[in-house]
Amino acid sequence: MRAALVVDHAGPHQLVGERVGGPGQRAELAVVGGDLAGARLAGGVDVERDGLVLATGERQERQHRCYARAVKDRVFRDPVHGLIELGGDDRELGRVLETRAFQRLRRLHQMGFAWLVYPGAEHTRFGHALGAFHVARRVGRALELEPGVARHVAVAALLHDIGHGPFSHSWEQVSEDLDHEGWGARIVSEDAELGEALEALEPGLAVTLCAFWNKTYRPTFARKLVSSQLDVDRLDYLLRDGHYSGAGYATFDLEWILHALKIQAVHAGEDPHDLVVDYRRGMYAVEQYLFARSFMYAQVYHHKTVRAAEWMFVQTLGRFRELAAQSAEPGGLEPLARRARGGALTVDEYLWLDDLSVTCAIDRFAGRGAAPASDPILCDLAGRLVARRLFKTIELGHDVDVIDRIAEPAAAAARRKFGDAGRYYVHIDNAMQIGYRAHADEELHVVGHPVHGTVTLGKLLDTLALGRPLSTIRLLCAPELVDELAPIARSLVRSA
Repeated sequence: MRAALVVDHAGPHQLVGERVGGPGQRAELAVVGGDLAGARLAGGVDVERDGLVLATGERQERQHRCYARAVKDRVFRDPVHGLIELGGDDRELGRVLETRAFQRLRRLHQMGFAWLVYPGAEHTRFGHALGAFHVARRVGRALELEPGVARHVAVAALLHDIGHGPFSHSWEQVSEDLDHEGWGARIVSEDAELGEALEALEPGLAVTLCAFWNKTYRPTFARKLVSSQLDVDRLDYLLRDGHYSGAGYATFDLEWILHALKIQAVHAGEDPHDLVVDYRRGMYAVEQYLFARSFMYAQVYHHKTVRAAEWMFVQTLGRFRELAAQSAEPGGLEPLARRARGGALTVDEYLWLDDLSVTCAIDRFAGRGAAPASDPILCDLAGRLVARRLFKTIELGHDVDVIDRIAEPAAAAARRKFGDAGRYYVHIDNAMQIGYRAHADEELHVVGHPVHGTVTLGKLLDTLALGRPLSTIRLLCAPELVDELAPIARSLVRSA
């Protein structure tokens, strides 16, 4: 057991904090300077029965620490999985959790703007990351993965959302170069603090984790446990989002899915093994999971009000980027403004961007606590969003052909009301609901089927509604346009 003792240099008898081990245990001594600017770590301390004996050792400067401390066991009380513990071989992961890159996840809502509809959906990506990590450990034990692979899967699950931007996937629509997987790889590779914590866990671990994002990690089945149509990410977020939103749709038998998962050789070549589901054991549990996912998209993630808020957010920051490209933007989001002018966005700047910093900026655009943005479009969009005066939705059914028929009448109505700014106030939303549609590198296999033997899950679901994409078409518009556009929309839908 490591122990740590902290002594204030200004008053050597003042104990700032301590953790004491047993007799003969190694300990760390930190001497804190009077300005608390840093701490010097003595090379070693032996904890005797009746006191501390200083040993000689090389001193190291520790920045951003006012005291040195050993990594301790951690226990998180999680409403979805119960207790999530970091102890034993996982204790050192505590250093990863302490980094600013990981702590930033506390300031990112897991469900974007869903809290505007479901008041309980205020949970963060921090809790989801812990949940995905917990499920990954359980999967590793259930599949009896080789220890090194199991560790890689668990750490990759813990950090799988480290690159997410503010307000969930809406952020990625603001600019094509803001995708969370690309930024996850950059943060792991370029952030010194996180890189140091990962290197302490395993030399070269940051490079290994990047192989999960760029889909080159082997064995392939391990990567699929982190990113596929049935992965630890989805197995946690469906249960978690259902719990916090209060929606009763996200119910499935996690225990039985874990029981039914296997690793089995299904390919030829150097990497023959893949993630499979035992048909007799788990097919019904997997179908239940897929139905839960489909229902959550239809009723929660693609809720009409959530989609309206997301689009307003995208339009608000889109307008900001347009102004920034002309160097005419208001203050508050300087890194995004510089990126709009072609400048590079550093990892440090990206880590500053979270739900809080972006919300504060939008508040400023709307004139809350500062002079409003001089651009009337940006000021109006921001004001509507922060006051929850959201755009209304007009249902257009599921036929994608209606998009072409409604586009020009909707745009014309918006121009009559808002002039050249009309394009900011009307939008045709196509929410794609897909129960299961896997790319080739994400496909799962089912073994033990009574007719097909070993078959892809996608082939089995082709005959079910889960295997067919469904579009929900809606017209999103400013409330001022509803009276004019609603009759037009109804007539077009009826004539389809």
